[in-house]
Amino acid sequence: MENEYGGPKRRGRLKGPLGSHDRPASALAFRLILAVFGAAVLLVAAVLAWSWAGNALLAFVFAAALAASLLNVYWVYQRLRHER
Repeated sequence: MENEYGGPKRRGRLKGPLGSHDRPASALAFRLILAVFGAAVLLVAAVLAWSWAGNALLAFVFAAALAASLLNVYWVYQRLRHER
């Protein structure tokens, strides 16, 4: 059996430890770090918009973006956990 590129078709799970030639490491750990950093920045922005600027609408926008960012952190963490 061959795949569309002419090479042999792989079946089943990839074997070998994570980071080996058979199972290369993904960039999910770095993506998780970036997602957590983004969530922290949005948290600071929401707090500053509420306290320093006194703008409730801007604080609401940043809080909604923070909720979406936290959902992204959870999703990346679950994918990373499933990969290992």
